[in-house]
Amino acid sequence: MLSGLEEANSSRMTGHRNLHFLTSLALVLVATLVPSLLAASQRPRVGGQVPDFAFTDFSGKQHHLSDFAGHYVLLDFWATWCGPCMKEVPVLKKALSLYQKRGLEILGMDSDKNVTKAQKFVQKNQISWLQSQPRSTKQIIDDELKVKWYPTTILIDPQRKILFVSGDGKSVLEGKKLLRKLDQILPPATKP
Repeated sequence: MLSGLEEANSSRMTGHRNLHFLTSLALVLVATLVPSLLAASQRPRVGGQVPDFAFTDFSGKQHHLSDFAGHYVLLDFWATWCGPCMKEVPVLKKALSLYQKRGLEILGMDSDKNVTKAQKFVQKNQISWLQSQPRSTKQIIDDELKVKWYPTTILIDPQRKILFVSGDGKSVLEGKKLLRKLDQILPPATKP
């Protein structure tokens, strides 16, 4: 049986251990969440600017984002290992057919490690828009745009200003939502 003094000391020790545990837990949470919050704050935001960048297409030809000057460009970050990316292909085809006359272009930003697999997918599914090879855009995807979620789409205007970002796990524009958003943002078709 513990004396009153021993019981008080034991209770104080338990309290210190609990405080130490809670402090340690708080530090772990901060160390875990702060990098994620910082990374999220560094992702592209509406109103931000996408820098001009060079990329190599699937046939080995060099291009620049600035080659699309005068167009609205939907940057589509995808990979064959991404099921939701594959489901969006018909939607992107429809978007291009509906809105190309309104200035829309799509640029596929492939993230596959196996480019041959991606090339076969593009050919089999008759995807007509330009595709970048992953090694040519790795730096822009990882360091500049910080794309971590697939699919991600970023719509930029003719001056490369970001009009919307979809694909952070929270705000996702897919299917009909994507088509409606494009319809709202893109200018009317110019008459010949």
